[in-house]
Amino acid sequence: MSIRALLASASLAMTAFPAFAGQEAEALIASTATLISDPARGEAAFSESIDVPAVARFALGRHVRRISVDESQRFTAAFDSFIDSTFEKHRDDFTNAEVKVIGSVDRSATDSIVETRVTPPGKDEMIVRWRVMERDGEWRVVDVEMLGLWLAIEQRAQIAAILDKPRATIDDAIAALDS
Repeated sequence: MSIRALLASASLAMTAFPAFAGQEAEALIASTATLISDPARGEAAFSESIDVPAVARFALGRHVRRISVDESQRFTAAFDSFIDSTFEKHRDDFTNAEVKVIGSVDRSATDSIVETRVTPPGKDEMIVRWRVMERDGEWRVVDVEMLGLWLAIEQRAQIAAILDKPRATIDDAIAALDS
């Protein structure tokens, strides 16, 4: 095969791949990070950026199939409150912080991990990673990693440990989120 044919083939193959998420995912996080660092809008912006129903389903793991619609709704509401209280515990890490998007790694055309450098006033900078996914044309945060722990993954492990116990109910999982 000639070099010209090889380059034409490579060019055609490259155009067959979908556009990746990087720019859109990074733009979402840059915008969200600006709002999160605002003392007046921080908590609301954080909550609004997260796809709470999707993250709650993920946290339930295989147990999502064994609960009723009502139990799922109650768990999702408790999970939403848990996310709010988690942000409240880390509010000082974000309030008035400088947040800079460092880059992103695309997992697919609809799934990206965006890395940011967060520098709170008077504190050391930290790296925060945001997993964002596009569903139905909308980009949303589905996980956040701080201090080496992914929030949704950690909650999935904890919820599984609770619900794997004999006679455990969704109320046990909800109580764990509330405490």
